[in-house]
Amino acid sequence: MVLFVVATPIGNLKDLSERAKEVIKEADLVVCESRERALKILNFLGLKKRLIYMPAPREKDLARKIAEEIKNENLKAVLLVSAGTPGLSDPGSFLVRECREIGVPVIPVPGPSALSSAVSVSGIPLQRVLFLGFLPKKGRKNFLSKVKDALDKLPFSLSVVIFESPHRISETLNDIQDVFGDINLFLAREMTKVHEEYIFGNVDFVKRMIEKKGKLKGEVTLVLELTKFGAD
Repeated sequence: MVLFVVATPIGNLKDLSERAKEVIKEADLVVCESRERALKILNFLGLKKRLIYMPAPREKDLARKIAEEIKNENLKAVLLVSAGTPGLSDPGSFLVRECREIGVPVIPVPGPSALSSAVSVSGIPLQRVLFLGFLPKKGRKNFLSKVKDALDKLPFSLSVVIFESPHRISETLNDIQDVFGDINLFLAREMTKVHEEYIFGNVDFVKRMIEKKGKLKGEVTLVLELTKFGAD
């Protein structure tokens, strides 16, 4: 009886690790944020598994029930999957906590993550990173201002990583520019997919590049360069 937290590809299914494939094949149950995404992976492997849908808004309410089901049914292996690594701005933390509290072991199966993928190719100093996940839908500028105030008080500098949806990216870039100035940043979109895109430059340059493209598709990861290159 164990819950495997399995990192699955953020785009290209060939990024699925051999260990992840083995664990998925042995699973009795798959807990997923997206049925469509889970089925895509299972179909890729030629497998059929029982699925439990656990969307982010309902995770807190469902976590205890699912954890108890795992224990009471004495399931040998249960998977938690999302796009990338569960728990990083995706459901996972509540279920992991509930499982641990009732004695269900939790084991990670590491692999793809939008966070690590973006920062690894950003070229921005990453000795210290602050991950903000998705910004709040309302009051983003105020939120970013509080982040800047907190960072200004630190005795060291760091870089910041943000997830954003494509239809809010223009507004978010404006808010970043208003709060932090015309800093350098790295934008990654549709990583590992057919139309993957990477843009590096100051905020004004990235805004112009986005405006030329019109309507964007695919979630965006932003890496803000708040550490002087080569410093620290």
